[in-house]
Amino acid sequence: MILPLFDSNPRNVVAPVTLTVIVANMALFAFQMLLARQGSLEGFIVEHAFIAASVGSEPPSMVMRTVFTSMFLHAGLLHLAANLWFLFIFGPPVEHRLGSAKTFLLYFLSGAGAAAAQFAISPSSTIPMIGASGAIAGILGAYLLRFPFSMVITLVPWFIPIVPIPGFIFILIWFSLQFYMGLSQLMQTEITAGIAWWAHIGGFLTGMVLTTILPGRRRRR
Repeated sequence: MILPLFDSNPRNVVAPVTLTVIVANMALFAFQMLLARQGSLEGFIVEHAFIAASVGSEPPSMVMRTVFTSMFLHAGLLHLAANLWFLFIFGPPVEHRLGSAKTFLLYFLSGAGAAAAQFAISPSSTIPMIGASGAIAGILGAYLLRFPFSMVITLVPWFIPIVPIPGFIFILIWFSLQFYMGLSQLMQTEITAGIAWWAHIGGFLTGMVLTTILPGRRRRR
């Protein structure tokens, strides 16, 4: 596993959408912990997670609601920390380049694209899908197109401990892992609970497509 520590873009940029999403996810996780103590977390997750099998059997408005709410729920502290760390590293540069309104649109449409991809792979699945990973994967897709040559300072435990990697190489390594694990998952006779790899892929590709459509801010000399 490789872990980004920071990148070469300035860190003093204003990124209100990124900050708001991070705070909202932390607040919702704290609420999850409260529900867990009360013994009512499981019912809350089932009600607000995206479940592929509900498409067609539930009203479209309810399905879309769960697509949105599922982006703010996480399966545990490590799940939350990993997602928010990636968003903290890659979100501000993307928001600074695209603008807050377009980043907001990119984030949530990428999350919807992630749900759509997972549904396409396993439409009859009754496993609740939660997490911001798909939406954040869309941010990575935008970063790949907008900052391909920015250096990502990366922790590589099995190699040189800390090494600078060009953004496009880091993200292609990340995507290759998602694709490999997604193919491995398809080879299983039954998809059980675990990481929704195809949601990551769907969110990433959605983010790339949207980035080519959404014009960025004009850069001053």
